[in-house]
Amino acid sequence: MRSSLLALAASTAALAGVFTVSAARASGSETGDGELVVDLGGDVEVTDGFVSVTADSGRVWQQAGRALFLGNVEIESDTLEGSASRLLYDRTAGTAVLTGNVELTDGSNVLRAEEVTWFRLLGKAVARGGVHMTGPWVGDVTGEYAMYDSGRGSIFVTSEPVLRRFEEGDSLVITADRLEFLPDSDRAEAQGNAVLDYPSEGVTAVSEFLVYSGLDETVEMLGGPVVTEGENRLSGNWMKAELDDGEIRSIWIEGAADGYIVDTAETPPSETWFSSESAYFAFAGGEPDSVDLMNSVTLVYRAGGEAAAREESNTVSGQHLVVRYESGSVESVCITGSASGSYSYLGDGL
Repeated sequence: MRSSLLALAASTAALAGVFTVSAARASGSETGDGELVVDLGGDVEVTDGFVSVTADSGRVWQQAGRALFLGNVEIESDTLEGSASRLLYDRTAGTAVLTGNVELTDGSNVLRAEEVTWFRLLGKAVARGGVHMTGPWVGDVTGEYAMYDSGRGSIFVTSEPVLRRFEEGDSLVITADRLEFLPDSDRAEAQGNAVLDYPSEGVTAVSEFLVYSGLDETVEMLGGPVVTEGENRLSGNWMKAELDDGEIRSIWIEGAADGYIVDTAETPPSETWFSSESAYFAFAGGEPDSVDLMNSVTLVYRAGGEAAAREESNTVSGQHLVVRYESGSVESVCITGSASGSYSYLGDGL
């Protein structure tokens, strides 16, 4: 049977120049418009020079350049390898629709979904239902819809997208209305209701637009960004955080900078409120190193520790304020430019 099928395949390939086929069983028929339809069963192998497919069974429309495959489907093309329960391939249109437990592998990147439509000629792919992507540059991504564009070098994920990255025990989770990944620059862009959780640091960031760059370990936020860590809170119009091996190194805020900071080095802790046009925070070893507030600065400090019983409070304002820390506690405060301030406390017996 295989020899007769190969003869049939050779004759049809010569006629249409489309598919080369082989299988354990085959039968062929010709339609009224001259189309040759070949039904294949058992150890099916089909190729057109661009795509190679194996499956349990299949049907080939030789002149139309279409093929349907069922059961244990595997597909190969260049660096792409895939598997599914069903595959509908249209050579002329350059499309391959894979359904049922789909898995596509391109190098070390893996995509799983209920359905994937691959547009070979356009260099694009659309995945739907239970989308799950893993890879060294994408981390671990889940969602319900994704589109890959090789020309743009990006992946869009919408409908409940979630990005998880795990590095040396640290984890980072990003959710948004839409995620876009730019593998060449190792960037992830979160658009609409973006939320970043950094559990190991106890940090949560919320904004309308967020860009995470793995190459230089930065997180940039636009659209009312708010960063919280326990009771600490920072906000502004634009914010950028720099990381160092997963640890926050600095935070830069531009426009309507506002914050509330609790110093837990004292018991009870001290509290600081501030507002300014710009703010820069530097950290060392996970502890605050310095704070630089610029333009229309107002800072209110309420003492902690033993001074808390006296309700000591400092209020300062000016154009530029710098706070230096030592071992996590305030070492010095310097304010310049129209500087003013007040100090109050509850005296003994009052």
